[in-house]
Amino acid sequence: MGENAKKIGEKLEGYGEKLFEGFGWTEIARDREIKCKKSLHKKQTHGLDILLSLNHPYKSHKQGIVVECKNRQMVSITDKNISDWVKELINSIDCAQNTDELLDLPLDDVVINTGLLLVHANDKYDDVKFKKSINKLSAISRRDPITIYIASNNEINRWNSLRDKIITTFTKEFKFIYPSINNSNQKSGTYMTLEYLYSKYFLGLDTYYKTEIDSRTNISINIPKMQYIVFSFDENIVESFKYMWSIFKFYQMQAADEYVFVFYPRTANDVQFINENFIQALKGTENPPDDDMCNKIKIEFIDNRELSPVDTGR
Repeated sequence: MGENAKKIGEKLEGYGEKLFEGFGWTEIARDREIKCKKSLHKKQTHGLDILLSLNHPYKSHKQGIVVECKNRQMVSITDKNISDWVKELINSIDCAQNTDELLDLPLDDVVINTGLLLVHANDKYDDVKFKKSINKLSAISRRDPITIYIASNNEINRWNSLRDKIITTFTKEFKFIYPSINNSNQKSGTYMTLEYLYSKYFLGLDTYYKTEIDSRTNISINIPKMQYIVFSFDENIVESFKYMWSIFKFYQMQAADEYVFVFYPRTANDVQFINENFIQALKGTENPPDDDMCNKIKIEFIDNRELSPVDTGR
């Protein structure tokens, strides 16, 4: 039984590695044990499942992220266990910040102050129960803040589908767009931040090449076609459609050759509803698209594996 649990844990950790490499994160170490330096932790050692770094567009340093993987039956994903896992992750990061045992790692310009707890139910996942447990967690006051993100089956499945969508639909030139905030410059990159992973909306750009025949020389040439992309993980309703268009307009993305709007269907009726109502909803806004702009709009869907292939157009 212990060996089986170990194999399941290793599989989840490998899944996390594959997932975050797809978003431009760099693995620094895995399965690393460090000595506990604080008596308050009441531990001798801490285990770091996966340590990754991320080029963050709004930080002056690389963000170090400790990922802790828990793969359990739903009955074992209790209020107490989740609380204990979060506390242990905080304590692990606390000691990782001040240990000499990681000096052999490429940690120049990496600040380890973020944790991601992946909690995966390997039987029937209960989202209502999980969210109730999360809502019972209380913040731990610290002089030096440590930020902890928590992901369940829902987030893991969604992120995996997003990664697959980007790989299969867009080119190797695809990048995420990070708009200007507090006078910072707009940036773009292949990396996806944790903030974007948890966002309802985020932006991207891509360029593909269309082969055309030059009428003067009769020679085939590759014409670049730019796409601006708005992703939505929000509820698929008319109000969210209008909000997506307001984002598109606010960031002046109209100069592209194609406008791609990517949705995550949550119900069996979402695909049909979006196809039938999205452009019509945009025409009802204060700044509606003209006919030329409507012709540039493309609608794409991220695979929700909890729905049938028929429902998602697979």
